[in-house]
This record gives sequence, C-alpha cells and structure tokens, in this order.
Amino acid sequence: MRTTYRFLRAHVLQRLIPRSRLAFNPRKPMEIVGYLSMAVGVGESARLCAGALAGAGQAISLSDVSTHPDEKSFAGWAPSHLSTEPPGSRIWHLNPPMLPRAILKKGLANFTRAFNIGYFAWELEVVPAEWRNGLRYMNAIFVPSEFTRRTIAPLTKAPVIVVPHPVTEKAATEGMREKFGIEKDAFLVSFIFSAGSSINRKNPQAVIDAFRIFAAECPNAFLLMKASGNVDKDADLRELIASVAGDIRIRIVTDRLSDADINGLIRSSDAYLSLHRSEGFGLTVAEAIMQGTPVISTAWSGTVDFCDPDNSWPVASPLIPVVDTHPEFAGLKDAVWADPSPEIAAAHLREIFRVPALAREKAGKAREFLLRYLAENSYEKALQKLIAMQAS
Repeated sequence: MRTTYRFLRAHVLQRLIPRSRLAFNPRKPMEIVGYLSMAVGVGESARLCAGALAGAGQAISLSDVSTHPDEKSFAGWAPSHLSTEPPGSRIWHLNPPMLPRAILKKGLANFTRAFNIGYFAWELEVVPAEWRNGLRYMNAIFVPSEFTRRTIAPLTKAPVIVVPHPVTEKAATEGMREKFGIEKDAFLVSFIFSAGSSINRKNPQAVIDAFRIFAAECPNAFLLMKASGNVDKDADLRELIASVAGDIRIRIVTDRLSDADINGLIRSSDAYLSLHRSEGFGLTVAEAIMQGTPVISTAWSGTVDFCDPDNSWPVASPLIPVVDTHPEFAGLKDAVWADPSPEIAAAHLREIFRVPALAREKAGKAREFLLRYLAENSYEKALQKLIAMQAS
C-alpha cells in the first residue's frame, strides 16, 4: 500500500499541481511553510528561515504542516509581530515527497495565489524522478549549498539560488560532561545524527571505527554520539548501539535533548567528527563551528562550502556507488557518495589531541569564515537576487 502511494505521489500527484503565474512581490508578506513543530532537519530549516527573515525586517507569516507535531518542545520559538495579511510569496521548507500532502491541505487554488519558492536540500548528484517532477511547479528554488545547486539547476528554468541555513551561536548548557559522567580531562569527541535521514548516509559506523583507531593511542578518549530515531522500530540503529555495548569509552545517547543541551555537548567537546557520505549542507557541522569546536568532516558535498584545510580537518574520500534501503536513495542508478577513511580521520584526531592550542586557533578561523559566508549568502541577499533577475 505504501509503495503504491509513493508511486502515485511521485508520478501523478506531482504532475497535477499547477504552477503559479504570479511575479515575486517583495512588498507583500512572505509565508514560511514547513514542519515548524517537529524535531527534524527540515523543521529546523524552516525555523531558521523564519528567524532570519524576521530579523531582517521582512513581514512574515507561518504555516505549520507538521505530520507529528510536538508543540511542547517548540513552544515560544516563533518570531513576534507576525503578519496577518495574505502572503505574496511562500518558502516551502519541504522536500518534494512531502509537498503534495501539504499543498493539498492548504488547497490548490491557494497555492497559485502566491509566488512559490521551494527550499530543497538534496544530497546526491543524481536526482530521482519525484524531485524532478517537484521542480516544475516552483517559481524559484533555494538550496543550501553549491553542491546542491550544481545538481538541481540544469533540471529547471526557475532561478536556483544558494541560501545556506542561517546558523547562529545559540545557548549552550553548561556541565554536559558531568551530566553524562565524562571526566573533565577526557578528550571528548562528539557526533550528532538523525537515523531517520538514512543511517548509512550519516555513517556513524565510520565515526566509531575512526575513534577506536585513535583511542588505542589515547587512553582518556571518549566518544559521545547523540542519535535521533526510534530504537524500537529502527533495526539499523539497534545494531549500531549493540556494536558498542560493553565499550566504556563509547556512548550512544537516544534520549531527547534540548537544543541547548546539544549545543552544550558540542561546545564541551575537543573535536566534532562527521564522516557523512553526503550532506546537502551539514547543519551539525556548521553548528559545531559556531560553538568553536574543531571539526573533522568529509571533504565532499555540502560541507565543502565552509570547510577547507585552512579552517578544519577535511577527510579526503573516494566515491563509491550508493547502496541504501532508505526510500529516497534506494534504486538510484549511477549515484555515488563518499567513503571517508577512518584512518585519515583518526590521524586528524591525533593532531588535534597533540596540539590543542593550534586546533582551537584553527577552529576560530572556521567560525570567522562561516560568519562571512552566511552574511554573503543570506535570505535577504537571495530575495534581492530574485528582484534583480525579475527586473532583467
């Protein structure tokens, strides 16, 4: 039944949605549509967008289309002074598989009464049919990285503009080491990931492998990974947790943590290690940089926009065929992603461990670079580009 629905959604519903013929009007309010009350990446994307646009003085309204809302966790986050006027444009922080349900919920006629911008975060160089069909009814596309722009731009005549997630330095809980029983002098390595976003793509096993190579020479090392996912329903996550059972220097936490707790964990770490196979942007990597933590990251896909050898520790990676059971990636022909080396990552951990002062200095450069990069590619700048493109 689910397979049938996915087929109909990809090849029928996506083709039935009409494209708005309205021009972009910067003088009218902008509506942010997304999973605003869900603890998922696209939900955070929408929340960051709303905060950035409101902060820039743009009149906005919000439309929460969450499938599994958690209002308690996200109460009070929304900007004040929201507009009550009908929007002239919308930014849909939903990837194409999520769009038909949300658009039908709001009404097809309502959809065409605004200039529609899709914020699409695809992670590979091969785009599935459903995503290509979803491009056809958007008036413009915002993407989080140059990697994603190069992939999507050839598939649409609509403007495709890079707008990285507007990451800011957020509150960080003190005492996170004590909370998890980690010694003050331990060399703490952390990694945050969502198992629902394809545990294979996030590649936590490579993080464990790299840490174990490093820990053989560093007795006081500790790896703490925060995983989002349902352990009861996710066999891969259960298998990952079982693989570290009995290892007193590795812990995988699946409890719900507040954003401040997660930021506190990252800030108290000596290194943040992300050996992802591919990222559309790399939100947790950027958040680690904002917290001033030295970052080791796969040298491929979205993170290369702000991670380079001058400010972080990139892990050179050969590309291998994508093999995954996740619905988004299963069956994609000719798709590849990175296979980062745990040995190279372990060598980077040794360098950070041996010269911590230089590592922190390098991490400071990463933060300075990221702040400049985000300012140069803000939502405000993207909307100005749209106005200029329309005028020409």
